[in-house]
Amino acid sequence: MFTDVLNIHDDCEEAFLDFTTMAGNGNEFIACAGVSTLRTHYEVGQRENQTSIKDHKKQQIHYILATQSGQGKLRVSSGEYAIEPDSIVIIPAGQAFKYELTGDEWTMCWLLLKDCPAYQFIHDIPAHVFDSNEAKGLHQTMCMLLDVSRTTSLHQADIEIRLIEILRFQVDQALNKNMRLDRQQLKFRHVMHHVYKQLHHPWTVAELAEKMHLSEPHFFRLCQQETKMSPMKLLTKVRLEYACHLLKHTQFNLEQIAASIGYKDGAAFAHRFKKTMGIAPGKWREKAI
Repeated sequence: MFTDVLNIHDDCEEAFLDFTTMAGNGNEFIACAGVSTLRTHYEVGQRENQTSIKDHKKQQIHYILATQSGQGKLRVSSGEYAIEPDSIVIIPAGQAFKYELTGDEWTMCWLLLKDCPAYQFIHDIPAHVFDSNEAKGLHQTMCMLLDVSRTTSLHQADIEIRLIEILRFQVDQALNKNMRLDRQQLKFRHVMHHVYKQLHHPWTVAELAEKMHLSEPHFFRLCQQETKMSPMKLLTKVRLEYACHLLKHTQFNLEQIAASIGYKDGAAFAHRFKKTMGIAPGKWREKAI
């Protein structure tokens, strides 16, 4: 079991991002996140109770911190690390830790990543701090998401979806230093990130394989290895997730939504949606709004 440490001075400012209320799939991989400007005193951590080591596996959250400016300090079982500007902190789930303000002011953002299949590899990474060119970009994207979430506009949902895609890409890039991905795996992620931004295109396995310069069977196996899904199942999953956000956050009709996610017409989209989700898109929209 872990005992939470949470000492935050009134001078500190923290803004939380609620991904459950945003469009996009952020809630699938982020449990909680925020942007912070810390002053006077700040410390957060989890102290391990040695009598309950068996409860380690219950800890399902990985901590990621990205520093914009100022200084902090991370303490873990392996030692103490200074947190400087343009650095990223990784704390895998199940590790005791404490991070705290050490200078006059510390501007940073933080994400608590769910222990989902995409982030299982973090268990093999020791808690540490490393310099990263992605730190400022992560902070900027989080700030933009925060600003967009506080507004109401016609295109808010689409902007949130795109920013969350960028955030996910930046997190992956920041962690790539430790992921030991080979060139083919990195290229697969790059290609699929491009595909996710063009869901309106009627992608085929042949086209995707060609982008990777692989045979269709080889690409199929690679997709299964990286996502546990076939290429078409993966595309269908992503398309229908986006469709759900359009149904909930826009007034687009079925024909418009179908065109946005690569189906030939509203009937084809409605058939696939009902077959996969177990409910017609119109009924889903009624319940979601």
